[in-house]
Amino acid sequence: MWTLALYGLRRGEIAGLRWENVDFKSGTVTIAETRVEGGKGVGVIVETPKSKTSRRVLPLPDDAVAALKSARKHQRAEKLLLGSDYGPGDYVACDEAGEPRSPSWLTDAWDRLQRDLKIDRVRLHDARHSCATLMHMRGVPIAVIAAWLGHSSAAFTMATYAHSQDEALKAAGQSFRPVEAI
Repeated sequence: MWTLALYGLRRGEIAGLRWENVDFKSGTVTIAETRVEGGKGVGVIVETPKSKTSRRVLPLPDDAVAALKSARKHQRAEKLLLGSDYGPGDYVACDEAGEPRSPSWLTDAWDRLQRDLKIDRVRLHDARHSCATLMHMRGVPIAVIAAWLGHSSAAFTMATYAHSQDEALKAAGQSFRPVEAI
């Protein structure tokens, strides 16, 4: 789940990712469903992604595919242990009994992990910002970053998600060279 967060998926997209939408052969995930908190007394709402551009197929790097394979193997082992007591196990983010994790559980677990590691708190959503910033710093075109994140506007992505870093600013400063007189 955390690998998916670091690769820019929204919390609802992680919570809504079903195994049927993970293609290990091609190394892709299809963002086709989200699971979001419906408010007090409503529970979790399953819906399609919030926009046409949010519905997308992402080719994942090998480490993310390996993390998903490991998670799948772990869930299958849990299913063997529980047998008929195991739930549907349809989602990547599910508990030991095969029941889907709620989006708020993901946030709470992310926060617990940071406390356990004794690192400063970073919001789960901030991993999405980090993903966009790292892609930007590595020269990925902003239109591609917007498509990766499921945004319809590259301008929104640039203004909201791709943040300048001190090292990038230093490199920009070094790019100026004296103009020789003609």
